[in-house]
Amino acid sequence: MCGARCPPIVYSNRTYGPRRLAHIYESRVYAAKWSPTSKNATSGINRYNAIQRPPCLRWNRRHSQQTKMGSAAMKKKPPVLSFPKTKAVVQSNRSWHNGGDIEIALYARSLHRAAKTLVETLDLQPNPKTAWDACPVVLLYRQSVELHLKALVDEGCNFLPSPTDPISLYKTHSLRWLAQIVCQIIKTVQLENEFKIEGIANLSDFSALVNELEALDPVSCAVNSDSRRSDGSVPHQLQPPDVVRFAKRLDRLVDLLDATTDALAATWNQLSGEEPFHAGGDIKPTIQ
Repeated sequence: MCGARCPPIVYSNRTYGPRRLAHIYESRVYAAKWSPTSKNATSGINRYNAIQRPPCLRWNRRHSQQTKMGSAAMKKKPPVLSFPKTKAVVQSNRSWHNGGDIEIALYARSLHRAAKTLVETLDLQPNPKTAWDACPVVLLYRQSVELHLKALVDEGCNFLPSPTDPISLYKTHSLRWLAQIVCQIIKTVQLENEFKIEGIANLSDFSALVNELEALDPVSCAVNSDSRRSDGSVPHQLQPPDVVRFAKRLDRLVDLLDATTDALAATWNQLSGEEPFHAGGDIKPTIQ
């Protein structure tokens, strides 16, 4: 060869260079070798390669993906490490107040003092403009009694065979349900004879007073068509004179609950870890 570039070759009315002709030749040889009629084309994958794939590509069975001739198989992605999620540990000795018993007790007493202060400002004379002023008193007493009941249940459930669920105790606002647990605690420690005060001679009187407070809700009285009046006046049970009389009974109830809670807490601190509890001991609520 003289070193000069070879002239292009005319083939089938087309002009091709040397490299293009070599490529065409290799392609036809490959196609003839792997044609469907060839002895080499005995499997379906060979027929698929001969018909569908150009000679510069092949089908990799192992990785089930298309790769170039002579190149390494495509690498798989590294596995993603997944760590198990940590589950929250439920503490069985956790109280409903989460350690805020002192703050809640002070708040309950503040509600009680606010209710007593508001009672002193009520106008006992019939006045349609101030007839509904006694309703906030009921709500203050109700919330104060609820917190006192929860405090007693929290201290007294230690004496029960199965303690009350702290989450249920935290979420509930039912005075009737709390009063039922209080009755169970009083019966367990055999304090029926000591759990009394003026106006509350036994557990039946206690439950009746709590149920009366539960039903004495201003919104429920307004929604209930039986107690609602056509002129918009306050129901008789929410009128200021009736609320004042009812508040005196609730004052004694709060004192009884507070004293009983202190007695149960002191007794449990003495008996826990020292000696088994014997019902009917020296637990006596002291009313100042």
